[in-house]
Amino acid sequence: METKAVEATNNRLYEDFEPYCKWLTKEGQKILEIDLKGFKKEQLKVQSNNKGILKIYGEKSLGTSSKKWSRFNKEIRISKDCDVNRIQAKFSQGILSIVIPKSEVIQHTKDATIRKHSFWGVPKRKRLTIQIVIGAVALVALGTYVARVVLLVNKKHHDAFGKVNVVNV
Repeated sequence: METKAVEATNNRLYEDFEPYCKWLTKEGQKILEIDLKGFKKEQLKVQSNNKGILKIYGEKSLGTSSKKWSRFNKEIRISKDCDVNRIQAKFSQGILSIVIPKSEVIQHTKDATIRKHSFWGVPKRKRLTIQIVIGAVALVALGTYVARVVLLVNKKHHDAFGKVNVVNV
């Protein structure tokens, strides 16, 4: 934790600090973990607004009879692919975990786009390549078949005229 400044407000002396934060990504959601050992749940606030800003604030007294307080204030811009209305926060063992799920609408749109541009999970560009390869294989197979048929027909035709019976009259 990094201490920034000491300031007097309402007969309190505030010591601002920057808590340690860690980002995790799991199964369609982002998780922000903030180390806030020494804080209680009641001393913390997590708010989001319709502009995509997540505000995290906390303050605590540094002693029962002391005018000294410790506080922090973080503002984080939430990416547009996240659902601001489904953000959840949990405080346990000095760690504030904020779960920011990805937007289902964007995920469904992304899935629909993938389905639109793919066939059996294969993108259109790859599908075109596969179709060309299958077409070439089919053409070679057809050419081989035709060549064999022509050879067989020629052989039978040759055999038909090759065995000429001569009849003496």
